[in-house]
Amino acid sequence: MPSQRTWTKLRRFLWPVAMLYWGLAWWRNFFYNIGFFITRRVSVPVVSIGNLSVGGTGKTPATIYTALHLLGLGYKVGIVSRGYGRRSTGTLLVSDQSGVLETPLAVGDEPYLVASRLPGVPVLVDEDRYRGASVMIGRFKPDLIILDDAFQHRGLARDCNIVLLDAGSPRTDYRIFPYGTLREHLGALRRADLVIWTRTNTESPAPVLKRKISKLGVTQIDSAMVISPQLVNVTTGEMVPVERLRGERLLAFCGIAQPLTFYQALIFLELEPEAVRYYPDHFIYTEHEMSYLSGLSDNNQLLMVTTEKDAVKLNRGFLDRHRIYALRVEFSLAGRDLEVFQDTLAMYLQLPHVTPPAGEA
Repeated sequence: MPSQRTWTKLRRFLWPVAMLYWGLAWWRNFFYNIGFFITRRVSVPVVSIGNLSVGGTGKTPATIYTALHLLGLGYKVGIVSRGYGRRSTGTLLVSDQSGVLETPLAVGDEPYLVASRLPGVPVLVDEDRYRGASVMIGRFKPDLIILDDAFQHRGLARDCNIVLLDAGSPRTDYRIFPYGTLREHLGALRRADLVIWTRTNTESPAPVLKRKISKLGVTQIDSAMVISPQLVNVTTGEMVPVERLRGERLLAFCGIAQPLTFYQALIFLELEPEAVRYYPDHFIYTEHEMSYLSGLSDNNQLLMVTTEKDAVKLNRGFLDRHRIYALRVEFSLAGRDLEVFQDTLAMYLQLPHVTPPAGEA
């Protein structure tokens, strides 16, 4: 991997590519804005949870949080996702009211994780979000639909656009891909109804970025990514207090967009791993790689710990041979930020304002 100094030099040559990428995104949005590209509307309110950047900002935990919040207010929710990285196309039902129906390979790791965490909530994947939403409404008749990772997908009209920004990302990331990590210019946030900064319990957003977004007239709130004091026994589903694992010799592995946050979370929990293995985001664990991890664990007598997103992609044989625990990270809002979030949903989705359940304020 190139050094930071080398990477800084290489980035200069990516500027023309970034300008081409920006131009394509600008013209695409222009054609949507003038109605040349069609945006279609479905019969129920739609809220989108998305971001501007390539990589993770906490969309999956935020989607789960939003669904639980609305369920707690008594609404029937359906979730539609593209299913990034899945080995299928078209409309595919991930889960219905009876349980999960497909594999992570078929539907993508994030929709599978959402379905696993939200029993009884229908989850569906479709690269055509309008088609997917129409199928969801026809089959399950939800009161509203949550679109996961859909800020740039403008073919389906949404009533509320929520965009997540990572408070820990450096200012240099807020440039157009591949010069930075943005899929669109910051000005695209004019389409957003609410911007949520994630990980503000550990990081602070750059003040200059907050000022730029304020000038766009978009409401901003802060959220926290809370590390659960219990880990999930991946084989049994049991929640295990972290104290029970302290003192164990650990092998940590993950395939997420920001692997350093996983390592930092383990350190925060006083679980310092002896060996660490990082993979690309949405990594598919092959038999060869699981055999490698097995050997590394067995030969060094290491207990394995990973993320929930990675855990869903490990096969049963691998899980049966090892004790493996998954770190759970929760999206959280509190105080005024929670009130703004609730008021935004109530206003744009035309839902009656309901006082949040006890424990959320």
